[in-house]
Amino acid sequence: MVALRYLKIRSNEGFVTLVAIFSLLGIAIGVMVLIVTMSVMNGFREELLSKVIGFNGHMLYQPAGGRMNDYDAAVARLKKINNVVSVLPIIEGNALATFGSFSSPALVRGIRPADIRQMPLIADNIKAGSLDNFGKGDNDIVIGKRLADKYDLATGDLITLVTPRGRITPFGTVPRIASYQIVAVFEVGEYNYDTGYFFMPLKQAQSYFQYGDKVGALEISLTHPDMITKMFPAVEKVTRTLGRGGRLVDWRILNHSFFNALQVERNVMFVILSFIILVAVFNIISTMIMMVKNKTRDVAILRTMGVSGSSIMRIFFIVGSCIGVIGTILGTLAGLAIAYNVQPILDFIERITGLSLWNGEVRFLSEVPAIVEGREVMIVVLVALGLSFLATLLPAWRAAKVDPVQSLRYE
Repeated sequence: MVALRYLKIRSNEGFVTLVAIFSLLGIAIGVMVLIVTMSVMNGFREELLSKVIGFNGHMLYQPAGGRMNDYDAAVARLKKINNVVSVLPIIEGNALATFGSFSSPALVRGIRPADIRQMPLIADNIKAGSLDNFGKGDNDIVIGKRLADKYDLATGDLITLVTPRGRITPFGTVPRIASYQIVAVFEVGEYNYDTGYFFMPLKQAQSYFQYGDKVGALEISLTHPDMITKMFPAVEKVTRTLGRGGRLVDWRILNHSFFNALQVERNVMFVILSFIILVAVFNIISTMIMMVKNKTRDVAILRTMGVSGSSIMRIFFIVGSCIGVIGTILGTLAGLAIAYNVQPILDFIERITGLSLWNGEVRFLSEVPAIVEGREVMIVVLVALGLSFLATLLPAWRAAKVDPVQSLRYE
């Protein structure tokens, strides 16, 4: 009861009240920023991971010399392994794509028509055309939507690919040039994929890159990315029999530096943004010290009435804790509200200010992703509450040590 009375706003304690309000807002802002930042970092990682795996599979078998034949038999053997969902024979090569007077670098991937229709990341995100006719013609190709929008391309248009892997003549190597017709346009939301990836039927890729009846690699997908550690030995055992010198790698190795950098950045951001809460905690300490100073006479009277020192300590502990608890609750609610609506909020700010706050060309994703994890929200809440409770201990202890005789000597 006494603690709640002390929390009431009084005109003669305006400065203390103002500092208390700032302390509460500081806790709320710190918690809100932490929740939003961690949610966006989680979404950023998951979006990139899903798109990288959606394009590249969970494991990649690279044969010695970069080419392998009898890949159908290898695919059949690998598919028999438990938890192996798909095995895709592919060919990848670099080329220069030209359309009219424009040109763009292209990563061309040859894939069987039936396989690309089983890739949800591509098949479920076709924005123009259809994959039904992919592979039925002699010059089919599938491109990304951002590339199509940038150069005003549509299904039915022709794209010319130029690669240095051409015929060898007495005058040197002649670049290989071929034209392909766009049959479909996809959009997965990752800038590099939507602008630089070109899909063509495997047989056309074998002819264009002069692979004959061979392929360049096998992409292996499991039921879940986290099963890599468990399934890697079984898959590697089979791939060892496919040929000498072959190499099996998983997505963690292929993208180790990238995802490791994301994890380090995520941890560093948590530590740095925690200092916002720490600053607010120091404000709580200042508020409580000033409150104890102003309430010295009240504390002395309570002590003379028989109130114990531990009760006095509990009074001021409750006062400081209420500031931390209310600030944490407000910050958590605001953080969750922003995290679940971060993209609409950014769109609104961009419309109002006319500024571009999220550039897909720089950040790789077309929209701001956000994934709220309950465990992380709980950690943020516990950190904020823990620091708030610790901040009240010293002022509350000092209040409990007030000597009523000295305080009331001149009263």
